[in-house]
Amino acid sequence: MVRTGRGRRRSRGIRVIRSVIAATTAAAAPLLAGLAFGAAERERLLERSGHAVRAERGSRARTPLGDARWSALVLGLGAAIAGLALGGPVAAVLLGAGGAALPATLRRRRRARRSHEVQAQLVDAVAVLAAGLRAGRSLPQSLDLAGSEVGPPLGPSLAEMADGVVLGEPLDAALRDWEERIGSADARLVAGVLRLHRRTGGALAPALDDLIGTLRARLSGERELRGLTSQARLSAAILGLLPIGFFLFLSVVSRSDIEGALRSSLGVSAIVAGVVLQGFAFLWIRRLMRLEV
Repeated sequence: MVRTGRGRRRSRGIRVIRSVIAATTAAAAPLLAGLAFGAAERERLLERSGHAVRAERGSRARTPLGDARWSALVLGLGAAIAGLALGGPVAAVLLGAGGAALPATLRRRRRARRSHEVQAQLVDAVAVLAAGLRAGRSLPQSLDLAGSEVGPPLGPSLAEMADGVVLGEPLDAALRDWEERIGSADARLVAGVLRLHRRTGGALAPALDDLIGTLRARLSGERELRGLTSQARLSAAILGLLPIGFFLFLSVVSRSDIEGALRSSLGVSAIVAGVVLQGFAFLWIRRLMRLEV
């Protein structure tokens, strides 16, 4: 009877502790999410304005961790606390890892979307540049015209490059800084054509016309490739998240079975092996889906 009373008091104390942790997590969740997504929104706006590289360098100089690492730390800690309150230590590890990886995943998606936007805008920018040269404008004037005609994220960077050249910056250095800010293969191709023309001379507008055809072919190929692999990416995401979601569901509705598995060495080994295999499968599928034009 004494052991039964102690066991009841212990289980009651565990429930009270879990309730306190859950209440604390619920109260702190809006603050943690606001801090994390506020930093993510700031980075997104800076990327949209065409200052992604400078914003990243500035954030690293201002804070020891940087906005991205701070967001990962905050979200990972909050998700781990929520998982501990709802599903135990295994759920805390899974949710904590997912929360810590979420900012990097969103940042990669934003950069990929920005890269697609820049690639589509480069075709229009080169067309405006060629039209300006045919109208008798100089190269800096044509670059400024392209920057004013094309919207963000590409337009402001072109206008900034044109202003630098007008103020005396060498064209090679301006093109190097510009392609570093954009960070895409198509931008390096455009910068290479402009540098080659500066060294060899000749008519630049016909060369830009040929470049427009190349850029359009690359853009069309990438869109076709993304369309063909969209179903495979969706299937990979579902297959990757389904086992984790099912385990978290069991941790909530049938915690006794999960705790029984955690109390045995065989159960812990099976869970660890499942998590490791799931991670390898995710990396493998991601590698298979990483196709470039």
